[in-house]
Amino acid sequence: MLNEQKIKVLYFVTKSNWGGAQRYVYDLATHLPQNFEAVVACGEGGLLVQKLKEKSIRTINLTGAKRNISLLKEMRLLFTLVKIIRSEKPNVLHVNSSKLAGLGAFVGWATRTRTIFTAHGWPFNEDRPGWQRILIYKFSWLTSVFADITITITQKDFAQGKNMWFVGPKMLMIHNAIEPIDFYDRATAREKLGLKQDELVIGTIGELHKNKGFIYLANAAGHINNAKFVVMGEGEERPVLEKTDLILVGQVNEAGRYLKALDIFADPSLKAGLQYVLLEAAQAGLPVVASTVGGNPDVIGSSGMLIPPKNAELLARALSALIKDSWLRRELGAKLQERISQKFSFEKFLSQTYSLYK
Repeated sequence: MLNEQKIKVLYFVTKSNWGGAQRYVYDLATHLPQNFEAVVACGEGGLLVQKLKEKSIRTINLTGAKRNISLLKEMRLLFTLVKIIRSEKPNVLHVNSSKLAGLGAFVGWATRTRTIFTAHGWPFNEDRPGWQRILIYKFSWLTSVFADITITITQKDFAQGKNMWFVGPKMLMIHNAIEPIDFYDRATAREKLGLKQDELVIGTIGELHKNKGFIYLANAAGHINNAKFVVMGEGEERPVLEKTDLILVGQVNEAGRYLKALDIFADPSLKAGLQYVLLEAAQAGLPVVASTVGGNPDVIGSSGMLIPPKNAELLARALSALIKDSWLRRELGAKLQERISQKFSFEKFLSQTYSLYK
């Protein structure tokens, strides 16, 4: 009896750090059924590559895959992607990250390779000059034109995608999800983070980048004197945030495992897709205050506090209300934990996505 030929899925993602798109690719690549083969092409040297190698997933280094735009570099990268497609001969190409998704979808179309595009938050929703948003919208639309299917991960993105001329019928909405986390208990997590056991702690996890809105959390912290504010993460905004009341503990490996050290989780993001960190906070049973961006409303629903972005005053009020009311903290934490267990199944996320590969 002949062996069944494996279905090869080639993933494109620009950077190899451990952001949302990278974790998404990792989860899909490492859970494929036995009759599939995964190959991941991405920027070199990051944590994603390390984690994939630990799972025996083959990777291809894309040395020219940078977020900044350069016409000459993009032409070189385009030819590199064509060579990879011709060499690997994948059955399915799954493209991620805005720039690489656009180039990858075009190459997939040109080589007649079945192409799936996941939009991890439409980039034209970012706070940019109007002319840039128009150009980025057109680029996002073209990516969907070349792709066979576009996956959106939030209701807002799905609604916007459905209204795009000609490509609306290609849109599908599949929420991200996560596996159960092996949390450290509260005492252990606090000890590892250097926090006192008896203090009330408000915290968050994320790259120290302007899009995370941590400066607004810092401004809110300036109005609250009966709680500590902790940020797990590293990035370019450290020099600015070091001058605030935030406690910056730096990059923490498997940061989600430390979430039970917190009493309240805060997410003041200015831009977001569907954030894994909110799913992690929900799994930990934490009450959440989050901005109304991206997929945050999809996750939180009525089981937490949602506030407009860039509003430190409302953020401080919401956090103060939770600080004063321990019953409300427990109630919202339990409700959100139950919501996530019912609506964000990891097995459903995998099966819905894999069904598109066949």
